[in-house]
Amino acid sequence: MTTTQKHREQAVLFVDDEPAVLQGLHRAFHNAPFHCHFAESAFQALELIDSGKIDIVVADEQMPGMSGTDFLAIVRNRQPQIIRIILSGHASLERVIAAINTGQIHRFLTKPIETQQLLAILEEYLTALRLQATKMALSSRTDTIGRWEWDIIEGTWNWSESFERIMHVRLDEGQVNISSLFSSVHAEDRAELLSIIYNCRDSGQTREAEHRIVTADGDIRWVVQFMDVFRDGDRIWKLFGMLRDITDHKEKETLQAERLIMLQATLNKTVEALGRVTEIRDPYTAGHQARVARLAKEMGKRMGLDPARLEGLETAAKLHDIGKIYVPAEFLTKPGTLREAEMSLMKYHPEIGHQIIQDIPFTVPVADIVLQHHERLDGSGYPAKLKGDDILPEARILAVADVFEAMSSFRPYRPGLGPLAAMRELDSGKGIAFDPAAVEALERIMEEQPGFLNNTRVIDHAV
Repeated sequence: MTTTQKHREQAVLFVDDEPAVLQGLHRAFHNAPFHCHFAESAFQALELIDSGKIDIVVADEQMPGMSGTDFLAIVRNRQPQIIRIILSGHASLERVIAAINTGQIHRFLTKPIETQQLLAILEEYLTALRLQATKMALSSRTDTIGRWEWDIIEGTWNWSESFERIMHVRLDEGQVNISSLFSSVHAEDRAELLSIIYNCRDSGQTREAEHRIVTADGDIRWVVQFMDVFRDGDRIWKLFGMLRDITDHKEKETLQAERLIMLQATLNKTVEALGRVTEIRDPYTAGHQARVARLAKEMGKRMGLDPARLEGLETAAKLHDIGKIYVPAEFLTKPGTLREAEMSLMKYHPEIGHQIIQDIPFTVPVADIVLQHHERLDGSGYPAKLKGDDILPEARILAVADVFEAMSSFRPYRPGLGPLAAMRELDSGKGIAFDPAAVEALERIMEEQPGFLNNTRVIDHAV
């Protein structure tokens, strides 16, 4: 079976110049476990034969213009893998025997024939074809693995034909050494590959290597090799390797990586755009979320967060005030103290922010971090009055960074208090409202880099 046939439904073609016979076959095999095609002449059938979608041809012998055996002889020349059967009530016995002996047909059947008998014969041939296709597929897979051996004692080399094909080399048995065996390896990869081979020999340990090869046409392909040794006691006397071409896999990996980079870039731009929405409505908040994000990320690094969680923390920090888009602008820029009703509305912004971003497919719970960034360890925060470990670690870090940045900077209702005052406030609440580890991480940053946020200015209602 051809490569295209391997993945399609098997098919049988019936050829007979009598429409009544074809109609009877159509009725008999309408539920058959294979696809049926019907042709009223050999010439019509040849068009289907050349489509490459036929597994068995069942033809009448006596047809106008061309006999069944002559037609099947053409089929044999064009598509020799097709099973060829004569089904006739008037064929010359001598002619049929000759056709069988010369290989033009596989079987001769006489009319009339029971449907079940014909079905069983066709299924027998189709099963054989499926088995043959499976064997070919297995053989093809096996043939994709190249092998080579280095007899260290004798200083000789052996390799398989598939090695030459995969490595795109032609080797002369009398003049082979390690350099010629791997002569097609990309110049930038050759030294490393040889080093791995010698290391396998010297250590006696299994080794693996991925490298490029350059074909005669200049194309670049990828190969993976697995190497091990044969021992005689403590003596290593033979090193062998198996290899296969992984170019398709590499190309898929590259494409997938490129797509992920594009998606991540798009997501980052989306985050930046969302962050700017709040700043456009409230110029006093310009840069606040970005500075909190920078500070929170540095704190997270010092607290040992892995890269994925650090990225999630930074993203949440960039968006933590996005919910203020629903807060009236006059509240955000009000120079005096907010009334109780105004403050109550302001305190909805974590929930609104959560609603805005909860359907964005971040790899970490960014929306939940935003929701919890005003929670406090003692339950005095909002909106859910969570306590202790019920608050996400990233939200506890963000809370400290947010308060520090907000208190250090100018607000419409007060001048900036400065980093020292902000640090004192956080230290007094350490272990009560604020995560001790987060506060201590911030203290270390301020001790080591006092001007960490000096190049920026911030303005925002710290609620």
